[in-house]
Amino acid sequence: MTKVLIIDDEKPILESLSSILLEEGFAVCTAKDGKEGLAIFKKEKPRIVLLDIWMPEMDGLEVLRLVRETDPEAVVIVISGHGTISTAVEAVKLGATDFLEKPLSIDKVLEVISRGLAGGNNGKERTGDDVRIEIARGFEGCRQKTIGKSIVAYGMGLFSGVKTGMILLPMPPGTGIIFEQVPEGERIPAFVDYVYSSGNASSIKGKSCTITTVEHLLATCHMYGITNLLVKISDEVPIFDGSAQEICNKIEEAGIIEQNQGIEPLVVKKKIVLRNLPDGKYLSIEPASELEIDYRLDQPRPIGVQQYVFRGGKSAFLREIAPARTFGSIKDFERLEKMGLAAGSRVSSVMSNVILLNNEEVINTDLRFPDEFVRHKILDLIGDLYLITRPVIGKVVARQTGHLENIALVKELKQAFCR
Repeated sequence: MTKVLIIDDEKPILESLSSILLEEGFAVCTAKDGKEGLAIFKKEKPRIVLLDIWMPEMDGLEVLRLVRETDPEAVVIVISGHGTISTAVEAVKLGATDFLEKPLSIDKVLEVISRGLAGGNNGKERTGDDVRIEIARGFEGCRQKTIGKSIVAYGMGLFSGVKTGMILLPMPPGTGIIFEQVPEGERIPAFVDYVYSSGNASSIKGKSCTITTVEHLLATCHMYGITNLLVKISDEVPIFDGSAQEICNKIEEAGIIEQNQGIEPLVVKKKIVLRNLPDGKYLSIEPASELEIDYRLDQPRPIGVQQYVFRGGKSAFLREIAPARTFGSIKDFERLEKMGLAAGSRVSSVMSNVILLNNEEVINTDLRFPDEFVRHKILDLIGDLYLITRPVIGKVVARQTGHLENIALVKELKQAFCR
């Protein structure tokens, strides 16, 4: 029987959690503060610890450090009634398996326990059925995948200008990619039905929460074949240096786990052309043997005319596309700042997270590729395509298009091939 230790200074939490976990077949012990909890932990050696952060005398983060020193393998789930993404990220960085916000949902408690045990002795697999989406299964040649362990990433929000972070967690087959907003706890699937675009970025919207700039993370998931993932975050995926390079590094750190169920790629069987686009814009997708993107960008100086054809998988993506950064003119960012947007890219922050242009040249960095601008457009497109929730096989031809057109194409793909 798996032992669970609950450390919380709120008596109702101790009583309610104890009752439910006992019914689920766990052996439960409780402590009302950190010192008592550490003493019980050393004596009973529980496999799982549910640990409140805000407690008198010794807070939960200090208890977490001491628990980790005693038993690095224990599953420690931190809980808090005053959760923020920075607190959650700090807890996971210190060794917590996961982070939960009060008031607690018992389904989420059981889910994170199950995930922490990796299919352990409780015999139950919980996956957050409140927002679970059915992904197209059954294609044995293409396995579903998740990451090998929980990871955290820090950065600045491009539009919020706030230092933020996110926690990426493995999920079981058939879950899909899910964003969970901290501290509200609302879960939003990375699926086209939940998407809206401002033109500057792609975002997903739930009943009361919005998560912005999801495209670089989704592009990375697309190219690594990650189909099942939980992303705990505040309101915006960090921009990092404007590229997907840091996200790729984090995924490499976590590792990839191939799961025991398949996923059916979306294979384009007929050509789809977006109609009624403004002059100069064009976007289509047609049958091909792999994902291929042919993008032509035609802009005033200093960008000029750039064209790039991307084909292939993860290796080509890491080498050719992932390092390409977000870009824009200094006038555009100044205009967004006046509107209360793009605070993370303000000129006074020295611009380490976007490529800034004036009428003549790049003014804040050296380019990684002579054609870095068109490569970044392809990065965005790869991410937006993954809002169909499965790998896409087809050739995309794009001219002068952005997020708005990308999302429109994904909606056409859903209508044509996902009935």
